[in-house]
Amino acid sequence: MEFALFNLMSQHSADDVPAAILTNAVDQVRLADDLGFDVAWFAEHHFSSHSVCASPLMMAAACASVTKRIRLGPAVVVLPLHHPLRVVQEVGMLDALSGGRVVLGLGTGHQPHEFRTYGVPIHERVAILEEGWDIVEQGLTQGKVAHTGTYFSIPSTPIVGLKQVAGMPPTYLAGGDAHLLRRAARKGTTPLVSQGFKLPEAMSRARALVDESFAEGGWQGRAPLGLQRYIFITDDPAEARIAAQGVLRMARTALSLRDEIPPREGAWLRSVPFETEPTLDWLLEHSPIGPASKVADILARDIALLHPTHMSLYMGFTPFPQPRVMTAIERFGTEVLPLLKGT
Repeated sequence: MEFALFNLMSQHSADDVPAAILTNAVDQVRLADDLGFDVAWFAEHHFSSHSVCASPLMMAAACASVTKRIRLGPAVVVLPLHHPLRVVQEVGMLDALSGGRVVLGLGTGHQPHEFRTYGVPIHERVAILEEGWDIVEQGLTQGKVAHTGTYFSIPSTPIVGLKQVAGMPPTYLAGGDAHLLRRAARKGTTPLVSQGFKLPEAMSRARALVDESFAEGGWQGRAPLGLQRYIFITDDPAEARIAAQGVLRMARTALSLRDEIPPREGAWLRSVPFETEPTLDWLLEHSPIGPASKVADILARDIALLHPTHMSLYMGFTPFPQPRVMTAIERFGTEVLPLLKGT
């Protein structure tokens, strides 16, 4: 069972300075390294306040120089928005800079405004990802790429800077397409699924889909599974309520980014309620927000019912200042992580 710190790097207010947001993320990853987290993930988003991080590989490289053991990677590279040959080279650079601590998340993406702005047809994103994945794998395992396909044509090209014994890093996939999940089974790739504020019982269908697709892909036994969770540790009920408001805002903005035209003023996303959103009281009762004992109990229940092999935890979704977020991360590492490591 792996535990990861997820870094979205959102602007919580129009006054948030991107440089400070990025610096805070680096400091949080340094702390996670000291606390024994296994992985640090960095998101990729474009053109909105949802995230100021357009390049998760750049963020991972920045953190490589200030950490010692934690593995680092993108969750995810939205591969249809990138030339895969460049991704191969940048993953190789990250591998060299981090001393072999790379993990690689790949995803189809889902935000129409990003695809429209980059001029990429969103309805072809699964096919583009699959072809790009072939190229990334070829480059990282063979040290060269020669490819002729529907979307990319690459003459025989050597890849410099890779480690002496080339190979794919541990790889994770964001995207529920059954065809891609079957491919993930063949490649030993871990699916990443956002649990959001859903109860584990409501996630059982997602777990069953992963298991079914992996079985169809030839996987023996229970499939690997990565879960994304929003958590925050506090003993103060007022702070817990503010944190729950942060979860609700994140849910609203994440959902609105699936709209053809997201509700935004410039880059700033407006928080638009949706029909099935939970109440704050429901979130406070059921979400892993509150005292360390409550957070540990809820995550232990998730693990018992869904059997994840990887849990990605996001603690930066609140508007609290950096010292308060760092305290929540530290409390998770010292009070909760030891309890869950053996699950």
